[in-house]
Amino acid sequence: MEKKTLDREEQKCPDEPFMDFTLKYDPWTHKALEYRLDCTKASCARPHMRAFQLAWTSFFVAFIAWFSFAPLSPAIKKTTSITSKDIGVANVTSVLTTVFARLAMGPIMDIIGPRVCQSFVLVFSAIPLYFAGLIDDGTSLAVVRGLVGIVGATFVGCQFWTSLMFEQELAGTMNAIAAGWGNLGGGVSQLVMVALYNMNLSSPTCDEECAWRQSFYIPATLLIVAAVLVMTLGDDCPKEDRYLPPYAKTSEEASVSSVAKNPQVIQLMIQYAVCFGVELHLNNTAALYFHDRFGLSLTTAGIVASTFGLMNLFARAWGGMASDYAYKNWSMKGRKYLHVIVVVLEGMSLIVFALQGTFEGAVMFMIIFSVFVQGAEGSTFGIVPYVDPSNTGGVCGFVGAGGNIGAVLWSVLFLAVPSYQDGYLYMGLVVIVIGFCGVFINVSDKEVRRMASERVQAIQELDDTLRLKTPTKNIQMEISVNRSSTKDSTIGARIGSPTDKSTTRGSNDGSVGFRTSVSSQNKFSRSTKPSTSASIRTVQ
Repeated sequence: MEKKTLDREEQKCPDEPFMDFTLKYDPWTHKALEYRLDCTKASCARPHMRAFQLAWTSFFVAFIAWFSFAPLSPAIKKTTSITSKDIGVANVTSVLTTVFARLAMGPIMDIIGPRVCQSFVLVFSAIPLYFAGLIDDGTSLAVVRGLVGIVGATFVGCQFWTSLMFEQELAGTMNAIAAGWGNLGGGVSQLVMVALYNMNLSSPTCDEECAWRQSFYIPATLLIVAAVLVMTLGDDCPKEDRYLPPYAKTSEEASVSSVAKNPQVIQLMIQYAVCFGVELHLNNTAALYFHDRFGLSLTTAGIVASTFGLMNLFARAWGGMASDYAYKNWSMKGRKYLHVIVVVLEGMSLIVFALQGTFEGAVMFMIIFSVFVQGAEGSTFGIVPYVDPSNTGGVCGFVGAGGNIGAVLWSVLFLAVPSYQDGYLYMGLVVIVIGFCGVFINVSDKEVRRMASERVQAIQELDDTLRLKTPTKNIQMEISVNRSSTKDSTIGARIGSPTDKSTTRGSNDGSVGFRTSVSSQNKFSRSTKPSTSASIRTVQ
């Protein structure tokens, strides 16, 4: 298939964006160099921030559906023949199916884009969730949970979509915020499902069994709504024509092979297994743990367990932000060693949580533990975009699957130990050992620095050309420069800034246009909306 756009080495000037961007952007990749998280329209503007908002909200809804069974487990066990062991097996199937879904979803998204994949998974998982009320034994519970568990693959879509929209310098922060707010659904699910259960139970014609069976329709419907919003409101990436048919037919096999053979991908999969895998397992077991060990009611146990997931509101984000800060000061070594420290602290806090004999102490250390486990997830995906920039979707899929593989292994471990308390203790010890193994991560930012160097050279060439061909000194080109200076620095300097509709750009025929402003007093204005605008077109 012919490339719709020339490679950077063959292009003499950047492509024109398909629409006016609100955020500052890189002229070659069209990825955003900034983000807006405020109450203005810019926070939802196409394509960058709109995609970000849809990425995390769709994953948020998916998490609510994925873990909708966990807070109702005591009621399910009480009103059916289902045992604690059956629930444990269902926990395994709910994360096992996600492993295969994530492995498949990453490479497919590299070809057809994130929107179609994300929407398909949401709709597919909604169907078995609508029939969850028909569960009557351990087998049917395991089957339904396994089918619904495929919705966990939306995590790959969330991370891949965000990586397409923002430059690598923002990768840790944006991926962490998107995934953290999405993971928040695990905590909200504890509250929502308990609220639905109690609402149904308040009806004089509905008993405990009726109450939990009628509680799954709402999360199933939310999946359908999220799928429609993703397809109708979002853009796959800043370059409009990247994921239009015909699709490349040979790239998927090459992508999978390249990613699977990369030892750094395997290393990050293992690291993600001891952070996200642990979080998934806690989401599945926390409510039942507090219910059985401390004698809490279903409602109280669900509320307490929700505090673990609700920490995602900021906990995962701080891990990504800290990773970006470490990168700015100490390059990739900073990202690596920060990750090691956070994972080791995660394991230590999990052990302390397991040893608590009082309800108050258990709650306090569960919250402390959640800050570190979710921060470790953010620091992991601060490294992911640098592993293989040309196969980011595949890398996200494999690393994300590593988290689910970890959850499967933890679930199997808990089937073999005498109590949840012992399981948490052994899990904490393993986390510490794997955390120290993070020192062997060896991911380079050489490719990113090369791309940044090319941008600087291209900007210089375009600047020189404009100075030679511009007939008047009354026109000043506005260039937005973003520089990141570090010890092993990536030099970032990009053209591209927000424009209004009066701006005239060049077309894709080899010309380039820049926003300019002219004043009658021969003074150069830099406002975003000049009273008089002109454009420069330079034909290469």
